[in-house]
Amino acid sequence: MSRYSLKSFRYIFGMNSVYLGSNYLWTSFESLFLPYEIELLLPVDVQAIYLGLIAFFGIIIGIAFNFISGTLSDRIRSRLGKRRPMILLGSIIVVFALVLFILIKDSLTVIFIIYILIEIGSNIAYGSYRPLIRDVIPPSQRGASSGIGGFFTLIGSALGFGLSGLLIGTGRIELASILILMTIIAGASVTVLTIKKEDYISNSEVISRRLLKVLRSASKSGKFKWMAIANFFITIGSSGLVFFEYYYFEYALGLKNAAIYVAISGVSILVVSAISTVAIGILSDRINKDVLLLSFPLISGFSIFFISFIHLFYLFLILGSIIGIAYGNYFTITNSYLSFIVPHGSVGKYLAIFLVSTEIGAAFSPLIYGIVLYIFRGTGALAYSRLFELSSIFYFLGFILIFLKVVNRKNLIKNPGIVQ
Repeated sequence: MSRYSLKSFRYIFGMNSVYLGSNYLWTSFESLFLPYEIELLLPVDVQAIYLGLIAFFGIIIGIAFNFISGTLSDRIRSRLGKRRPMILLGSIIVVFALVLFILIKDSLTVIFIIYILIEIGSNIAYGSYRPLIRDVIPPSQRGASSGIGGFFTLIGSALGFGLSGLLIGTGRIELASILILMTIIAGASVTVLTIKKEDYISNSEVISRRLLKVLRSASKSGKFKWMAIANFFITIGSSGLVFFEYYYFEYALGLKNAAIYVAISGVSILVVSAISTVAIGILSDRINKDVLLLSFPLISGFSIFFISFIHLFYLFLILGSIIGIAYGNYFTITNSYLSFIVPHGSVGKYLAIFLVSTEIGAAFSPLIYGIVLYIFRGTGALAYSRLFELSSIFYFLGFILIFLKVVNRKNLIKNPGIVQ
């Protein structure tokens, strides 16, 4: 009997449906709900620093529960299976937090507690459903499964920017929260019911979660170590910006009803990025991956730097689309690139470490930018110019590390273009 059985499209679709609600939730809270509520509760000069602090502590706590969930779900043996108990627990915590948000959001302390609960719950669920692709999907179908997961991720993010932005812009944040709550319940339920039989006899490879041991092992792989460090800087350069986009439109560009502009820019950039990712993904096997790996951080860095000089929404939209194309394709290429530089048989462990470099960078990014905006508070658009300039520096640091420590520079000179 084969270790894995081929799955139908319906099964793969159902298994990945949980990604829809989680990304709808994360995008809505990071881009709109948190900055909107903090704006209502605090004076202008301290909004950014409090937003940065809340985001930092929330993401850091979420990372811890992600690891805890992944570890426990590897070892659970219950009547409900291995992964489903943690997926259900995490989803219940998120639903509880959203109900609280709908009913009570009249103080900063309440907002902070709700966001912490959301990070805990969503990461408990995420840490359990992320291994499903290795648990039950055969190798020949994992690309298709990743593609469907990416589709749900994109649609969830589009709903977060577009629908939540529209509803907040028209003063209906409670309705926006209810729609997210319903999507979380529906997506988690479909996933749990889909994997019901296979979850009892999981085929997952148990990976050691002793972080220090894993990190020491990774440090011996030179290219991977520097790639992870570069990725940390690139993530800092990009991830935290989404938290402050709402304030940028309102305070730097002087746009009223900033939530609507967040919706327009978010959906537009996602659509352009998605189309380009498909096109570049098709070409990536024919183009020198070293060239692509270097190009995308460099393009993003210069585009973000130029944003610091503009004060018009349509120019931001153009440069933001370029950044979306470059940043989205950078992460697409890194997944492929890492498979060539990590030891055979240890891909899962190394990809887990790479995810840590991304998540820690994502935690520090809003904190750093919140501090920058606090330092330059009262200077209007100048504060956001400093923020974008710092963001571009982080991108350039990542580019330099990749150029000096990761790519094959000799091969880059000999073979800069199309791979035959």
